[in-house]
Amino acid sequence: MAEIPRLRFSHIGIHVHDIEAMVAFYTELLGLEITDRGKLPLPGEPQIVFLSADPQEHHQIALVEGRRDGGIEGGVLNQISFHAKSLAELRAIKAAAEKIGVTRFLPISHGRGWSLYFPDPEGNGIECFVDTPWHVRQPVVEPLDLSLPDQEILAQTEATYRETPDFQPMESWKEALAQRLAERFGEP
Repeated sequence: MAEIPRLRFSHIGIHVHDIEAMVAFYTELLGLEITDRGKLPLPGEPQIVFLSADPQEHHQIALVEGRRDGGIEGGVLNQISFHAKSLAELRAIKAAAEKIGVTRFLPISHGRGWSLYFPDPEGNGIECFVDTPWHVRQPVVEPLDLSLPDQEILAQTEATYRETPDFQPMESWKEALAQRLAERFGEP
C-alpha cells in the first residue's frame, strides 16, 4: 500500500433537525462559540453553523440543517474531518484511497482550507484538509484542482478571497477567537 500521511483529527459534522436548539445546546451548555454560519450552495440551501472552543480550530463541530431520519445519504453523521500537513499529503491520501477502491472524490476550496471529501466503506463522509494562511468567512464551496502546482493553488485562493468580508491572516482570526473565549470564561 502507498505510504499514508499521518493525519490529526479535527472536527465532526452533524445533520440536525432543529439547528437553533442544537446551537443553543453547544454554545450555552458546552461553551462553544459560533465562528461562522450561512447557507450551503446545495439543494434546499441548508444552513450550516460552525462552532469551536479552541482558537486553533476554526470549527470543532459543524451543524448542518435538514436531517431526515433514514433519508440522508450517510445518516446523522455529516463528516469526520482530519488535518493533513500539505497539499502533497492530500494528493497522497487520494492516491491511497484510489488504490483501495474509493472512486468518489470531491476536492473543494473553502478559502480557509483545501479539502478532499470521500466516503468510507459504509458511506460516512470523510474530509481530509489543509489549512490556508487565511481566514475566509464560511461557508465557501468552490472546486479545487489538485493537479495544479501548490503555488498556483495558493495564489488562486488568495486572489479569489482577498476582497471578501472578514478576509485576514489566520493568526489574526485565531487571536480574536482566543480573546472572545477568554472574555467568556473570565480567563486572562
